[in-house]
Order: sequence, then C-alpha cells, then structure tokens
Amino acid sequence: MKALYLEKISGNPERLQQKSSQTVMGAKVFEWNLLCALLEHGTYDAYFSPGVTEEGKQQLVEEGLSAENVDRLSPAPLGSALPVQDSDQVVLLTPGRHLDLLANLRSKIQKYRAPICGFIHSINSARFVLALLQQCFVGLFKADLLLCSSRAGMQTIDMYIEEIERLLPAGTRYPARRALVPLGVSIPKVERDAGSALRLRLGLKAADCVALYCGRLSQASKCDLGPLLVALSLLLHRGAGLHLVIAGDDTQTQEAPRLRVLANELGCQKSVTIWPNPSVAEKHVLYSEADIFVSPSDNIQETFGLTVAEAMAYGLPCVVSDWDGYRDLVRDGENGFLVPSIFPTYIEELRLCDSTISMLQEDALAQSTAIDVGILAEKLEQLAANPALRRRLGQAARQYVENNCSWRVVVRRYEQLWQESLEAAQTVDSRGKAAAHNLLVSPLEKYFGHYAKAKRDEETKCFMTEEGQKWLQRPGRLYFLSQMSSVPCPQKFADMLRNIAERPGLSVVDVVKSSLNGSYGNGADPASVSNAHWTLARLFKYGLVSDKQTA
Repeated sequence: MKALYLEKISGNPERLQQKSSQTVMGAKVFEWNLLCALLEHGTYDAYFSPGVTEEGKQQLVEEGLSAENVDRLSPAPLGSALPVQDSDQVVLLTPGRHLDLLANLRSKIQKYRAPICGFIHSINSARFVLALLQQCFVGLFKADLLLCSSRAGMQTIDMYIEEIERLLPAGTRYPARRALVPLGVSIPKVERDAGSALRLRLGLKAADCVALYCGRLSQASKCDLGPLLVALSLLLHRGAGLHLVIAGDDTQTQEAPRLRVLANELGCQKSVTIWPNPSVAEKHVLYSEADIFVSPSDNIQETFGLTVAEAMAYGLPCVVSDWDGYRDLVRDGENGFLVPSIFPTYIEELRLCDSTISMLQEDALAQSTAIDVGILAEKLEQLAANPALRRRLGQAARQYVENNCSWRVVVRRYEQLWQESLEAAQTVDSRGKAAAHNLLVSPLEKYFGHYAKAKRDEETKCFMTEEGQKWLQRPGRLYFLSQMSSVPCPQKFADMLRNIAERPGLSVVDVVKSSLNGSYGNGADPASVSNAHWTLARLFKYGLVSDKQTA
C-alpha cells in the first residue's frame, strides 16, 4: 500500500472570504487546491490526516470538494503511529515549508523510511532562512524534498543554503534535495461570447477590448497598480481603445478608493472598473470574458505568480513584469509579453534582517521598483489593436499551462518525485541513525531531568492504596484518567489496579510486563511499553498506587 500523510487540511479561503471577509492569500489558495487535486488525481491507496472527523468531511463537501473525493480521507492518530504496515510506503506531506514539524513526527512514530515533502511560497523573510538553518538539525535525509515553484525561487533557496553551509561546521549540510515543480491550476471550460455578460455589465460594446488585473489589492505588499493606470492613460491619449478591470481581494488595505481617485486624476476613470472582492463565480466571468491579462508585479514576496497561471489557463495572453516566476510562465512574444523590471540602486543597502518581523523595508523596495511604463503601455496597445495576435498568444498560453501546470500533470510529477524519494529512503537506517545532527531524538531527560526532584525507578515496588480500593469499587471514576487525545479506556487502569492488588510489591517493570502479557525488551512494541508505563504513572499521580505499603 502507498499512503500519503497530509500534515494539515485547510478550508477553501475564497469561501471563507465570502463568509467573514478574510483576506485571500495565494499560499492558502494553493493549500486548498493541492488537497482537491491530490484527492482528485492522486493514485495513492490511502490519504491520512490528523483530526479528520465526519463533521469535518461534511464541511469540506460544503466548501467544494466532492463527497467521493472526501471519502478518500482517513483519520490519523494525533502524534502516534500511523495505521500502516512495515511493508507499506508512506510519504509525509506539508503544504508549506515546515519540514521540521514532520521530521519531529517521523522521529516520534519511528517511520524513518517515510520521506518528507514541503513547498516554498514567499521566501523573502529572514524567518525563512532561520527555518532552513533549523532544518539542518532535525534529522532530514537526502530522500526528503523541498519543492520550489520557480527557477528564481529555487536559485534564492540555493543561495540561502550555500550561505548557511558556509557558516556551519565542516561536514554539516542541508540534507533535503530541491526540485522544481510549478504550482498547479485547474483547466476551466471556457466559451467566449462576443456579447458577454461582462460587457453588458460594464456598458461596453462587443468589440471593445478588456484587460484584466486580478490579485490582492495592495500597492506595497503585492503590486503597485498606479503605474498600470499611468500606462492606460498614455495609450488612451494615443487613441487606443481599452477598458481595464482591476479586481481582487481588498479586505486588508482598502486600496480601491485610492485607485479610483488616481484614475480620476489621470483622466482615465471612464475606462477603468475597480472590482474589489469578487466572488468565485465573478472571477470565472472576469477570466472567461477578458481579452488580456496584465500584472506588473514588483514585490519580492511573490515567488510564482498563481493568478498569471490561472489567466493563461483561461486562454488569456499575459502582459506581465519580467519578474521571478512570471518569466517561467510567460515566454515573451510566444504566449504574452514581459515588461522590464528595474530595482533601485539602494537595494544594495538592504539586508535580510530588515524584513524579520515588519515588511516596511521590502514594501518600500517594491514601491521604488520600476516596471517600464512605456513598454507596458506599448504591449497593451499592441494586443488591444490586434485580435488575431490575442487569439494566437492566448491559445499558446493555455497550451503551455495544460502541458506544464495543470493539476493532473503536476500531481503526476509529485508522485514521480515521491517514488524517487521512497526508493532513496530504503537506504536509511531503520532506527534513524543515518540522520546526522538530529536534535529531535535527544532524550528529553537530558534537557529536563533536573526539573523534578527525582525519577521513579523501574525496580520501585507498587502497592494499591486505600484510595485505589475505592476507585476500583467505582470503576466509572477511571474515565478521568484516560488520555485527552485518545478514546477513553478505563479498563486498562482497572486491570492494572487489580494486578497490583493481587500481587502487592510488584516492581514497576514487572507491572508493565504483566500488562503486556510478558512481552518486554527487544520484542515488544515500543508504543505499547510506553503506554503501559504511562498508565501506571497515572495511577501513581492520583494516589491510587504508592511505593509504600500501608496497613
């Protein structure tokens, strides 16, 4: 059996926005779409995730997952062994960069031949570099994966790791391998109609050309759209016909009023529609009925360009800044146009520590990064005047995304990489000793043993107390001793109490052996041994068992 462990399951962020005006972040959109795609296109036999309940499954159906796909999800025990055989192949997956969390889980459940996989999103913070440094010491292997969505992002990660390794002791390396896989998008069904509902709503003629920007509205932390309005005003002055729609999440910065004021100042307000917080259905209409997609991105928190890929999936030619992951998607002159982007000279003065907590420095950098306004206007004008060129570039854009970024293709690529990792993981020592510098397997007693006054010895004798006799006569009370994270099992406490009552003076180790039917040592299941010790410790904690015999 092949199984995938999903570290967490997130809801549909676009549905959450409609309910509670939450800001829609690209990383959250990816998390949701990743879950949907894995359950739709994945070929694994089982998909485990902690905390999955029937109520949770119903919520996922309400948010857009089909009931059939939701049924592929199975609950995984919180922090304990997965319901798999030793012969099964398991991959541990997180939708973000937190490989360290899954390394912790892997050490806990001792499933060392289960490779870990994570993804990068925004990588512009010092916190990300510190996370990579931390991951050098948590027991990652060469079979583990950090997936990068763009060549530019992967180059940044490699430079981070090169600098980290230069500062570490000789022989200490960042162990997980990096692989390039674009973010996935769904390929929609599009039926273009010259007399579209969008044009009717905007009061436009069937022949009018519509350019669309769709993305979070924020002049600092996403994309300054002021230069786009300047470019629009330039081409309008030259007599070009173009209507610009600016749509996107505006729950965070309330950017729409500023853009309307600027459009009025530039005299292009009649050719601009600001559309804050469109619904999922409205986004489909916008993508389906626009003629051009435009995105002059300028912020280093962007890594891939999910909205660009979405627009290309709808068959839109894209006019975008020559910027990180955008240049992976848009081939200049083939499926769109790239507009030169220029950093200011003072970028050499900025340091990673300037963006540890606040984003003020990098936001200021974005606001002073130039996207060539003249060329932006020129490319928009060229497409607006040439429907045949729009169709040719748009068809090429859709074909590129179908071949490289459709979820079916991307999930297949994930599974190819996971298979390589599963094969590489077979060389990992079953006890995890191959994980050099693994702080996570250090004994807890080493660091915290001095907190308590003493530790109970395995040879400590066990006697049932008078209080224990009372509880044994009222076994319903034993429900209070059960672990919060598991199904209540008072019977194991009752059985252990009776054993101690019948054989007073048994040592701790003998009580544990007895509860395991004599199985102890190398042949015993470590989790069962640990659970038996925990059960006895709870009896001591409540005063039902003592190391002193009373009259």
